[in-house]
Amino acid sequence: MRITAVDVVVIVLLGLSLFSFSTKYEPKYEFEFPGSQIIKIVRECDIQDASGFLYTVYVRGYWNTDVGHFEEEAFVVETGRSYVMLVLRDGRTVTAGGRMSYKEDIQIQDIQIRLMSKSSVAYVLKPGKGSKDEVKTYIEKSAHFVNYPKEDIAITCVLTMGADTASYVREPTLEEGLNQVDPVIVVEAEIEDAVRKEIFFMKSADVEIYDDGITVSVKRLSLKEFNRLFEVLERYFLIQEVYTGDITVVYQTAEEIDENDVKTLESYGGNGVYPGSVHVRV
Repeated sequence: MRITAVDVVVIVLLGLSLFSFSTKYEPKYEFEFPGSQIIKIVRECDIQDASGFLYTVYVRGYWNTDVGHFEEEAFVVETGRSYVMLVLRDGRTVTAGGRMSYKEDIQIQDIQIRLMSKSSVAYVLKPGKGSKDEVKTYIEKSAHFVNYPKEDIAITCVLTMGADTASYVREPTLEEGLNQVDPVIVVEAEIEDAVRKEIFFMKSADVEIYDDGITVSVKRLSLKEFNRLFEVLERYFLIQEVYTGDITVVYQTAEEIDENDVKTLESYGGNGVYPGSVHVRV
């Protein structure tokens, strides 16, 4: 059979049509923007944060200090009107603005927003207590109603724990008093700095030391790095029982949740989960 030029055109058009149909509904998990679109970058990061998705950004640009090249993967910990604050793999925090920015640490030439999770299930969990392992298990078990593979679990809560803080909570020395240095504030800042340097997937952690224990307010802490948080704390204190307030849990899935399952998931109210608190984002 002889193939004419018309046949070739028809085959090509049919192939393109089939390709378009097969990819039309393919979910998009990577977004790329030039640095000139910093407002869109901020908005997209805000959307992913509000949805509870786990993502990183890959930034190419230049340092404002010496015009040296910058190219690294980072985690967004904060956004502003025309900038993003990033934590790098080595624990440094930097600000990044558009191509013409001069106030931020970095000028973005282009940025990729890379989604690592496909959907999310957010809910509020009732307070728990016990050892650090028991608290972690309590959080993990609360998510057993989500029958989708897990990419990660992020938590936001206040962790209150008994600890041997007596050596830190004391009257300042004369020199400290003259210099108006509060030894407690110094240690709190030191611990926060150590936590920030060692934990990548976390928005923030605020430490407060009292005469009978400590509190750590964590925002979007990855449960994969839960033990690492305590490893840092235990360099300073002997940690005793751990108590939590209400825990906001975000279960980040490795597969996209079927819309037919949303209603069932959102009606769940067991294992310590407050009824009516479950919200699904697909």
